[in-house]
Amino acid sequence: MAGVSPWLRGLFRMSAPRLAPKKAKGKGAGAAPKVAGVPTGPLGAGQVFNIYADRPDEEIKPDSWYPKWLFELEKPPKMYGELSAMFVHGVNIEEATLGDYQRFLRQHRKLVIKINNLRLKKSKRRPGLKIA
Repeated sequence: MAGVSPWLRGLFRMSAPRLAPKKAKGKGAGAAPKVAGVPTGPLGAGQVFNIYADRPDEEIKPDSWYPKWLFELEKPPKMYGELSAMFVHGVNIEEATLGDYQRFLRQHRKLVIKINNLRLKKSKRRPGLKIA
């Protein structure tokens, strides 16, 4: 690179490779690993992420103290088949809620999109596969 300015030569210069630091070897052959024992220090010193270590645990209250909707969260949500039977065919429509209807609409839109994508995808389509 004769006749090239030092500034331009600096652009093409490669930096030295950087390696990770080498691991330090153990301090002597008889070094025993630390044993997790009783933490020393103030109360809660062994519980790094417990910000309520100095407070007593909350007491569990009876079920009547909690709102009713809280116990409905542990029930699994209705699947698309149940919702379509409810809103398309009218099975158990009396027990339908607005949340059920919104869930049905969302799942139905997703299914329609997937079916349309399958219909439009010609490269992977088997001959004779008919999607209405």
